[in-house]
Amino acid sequence: MLVPSLAGITLAAVHGYSLGVMIPPLEAEFGWSRAQIAAGPLVISFIALIGAPLVGIGVDRHGPRRIAIIGVLLFCAALAFTASAGPAILSWWLRWALLGIAVMFINPVVWTAAINSLFDRNRGKALALALCGTGVSAAIVPPLTNALVESHGWRAAYLALAGFSALIVLPLVVLLFRSGIDRARADAGPTAVAAALVPGVSARDGLRSPTFLKLAAAIFVFGISTIALTTNAVPVLRDKGFDAGDAAAMAGLIGIGSIAGRLLGGFLLDMFDAKKVAAVSTLAPVLSALLLVALPGESAPAIAACLLLGLALGTEVDACAYLAARHFGMAAFGTLFGAINGLLLFGAGLAPLVANYVYDTARSYDPVLWALAPLCLLSAVLFLQLGAYPDF
Repeated sequence: MLVPSLAGITLAAVHGYSLGVMIPPLEAEFGWSRAQIAAGPLVISFIALIGAPLVGIGVDRHGPRRIAIIGVLLFCAALAFTASAGPAILSWWLRWALLGIAVMFINPVVWTAAINSLFDRNRGKALALALCGTGVSAAIVPPLTNALVESHGWRAAYLALAGFSALIVLPLVVLLFRSGIDRARADAGPTAVAAALVPGVSARDGLRSPTFLKLAAAIFVFGISTIALTTNAVPVLRDKGFDAGDAAAMAGLIGIGSIAGRLLGGFLLDMFDAKKVAAVSTLAPVLSALLLVALPGESAPAIAACLLLGLALGTEVDACAYLAARHFGMAAFGTLFGAINGLLLFGAGLAPLVANYVYDTARSYDPVLWALAPLCLLSAVLFLQLGAYPDF
């Protein structure tokens, strides 16, 4: 079951990790500013505020399998449709709105709900293995997209990404993806799902708890600070003096670091207090920013910066999913983690827009890099304020 989960999470990040490569050709063809292009993810972020919790409710009521199959089909179709964008910026934003609706059905809530329903003692490792999909996407999508753009143009690149994704991911999800929630629905019906799973707090009690507010705020602050750098890794590196090919290759190292950090984080989450693991990981992007600012144009520091950023991202969603399951149980996991993930996706959409607006204004990404330190420190403090796990 972890194989289709890995593939689904890889798919859910394709549009984000391809955007940095698409910005220069879109800018050249249509004359749009980088902030206008990066407003596409912001459209998704507004959709996520409502869409992610609604999909979480759907997961709690109908099980992850049905949601996942629909989501893969919708997302691949929406990604292909992005290739038809015209010279009006509204046409670009409209296609990102369709992407936003589609990606809600394959967001991490779907896959982590299935994993949390089947794993307990090795839950951290299982989440880490599946959530390596984000790192896989970060490692292969930028260089693959760059190669497709250079050889066939940005429109063909979007069509190819959609076609590859459908051929690989859909069969895996249809054939292999199952969960404890789906099994409970089949055996006892939808009304007995909550009782058949691990007990936990209700959605209403969870949303009102201080723990929920702290966890949601911590992941939002960490996400908005690091995603501003991650999604713009190629433009940031080009701003530091690297050509397009080298920048795309170095950006791919974020994915490799993410995979390594995710696997290491999975073991640490099962061994130590997850809030401490999450807090420590939030400090790595600060080093990445300092290396890029202090040593521009130097290959070794840039490589180290990308790897460190990837290591931090490796524990982002899996630590949050792990903490949500431990603190709230599985009775309303989809709803509660869906709300948290909605905030994370909102930050993921807001961050590229803000970062590129700063670039359009200052003609440099350095102000964005300097802002990482206080934001990451605030996130670490919020993680450390979470209490002990309840005994369900």
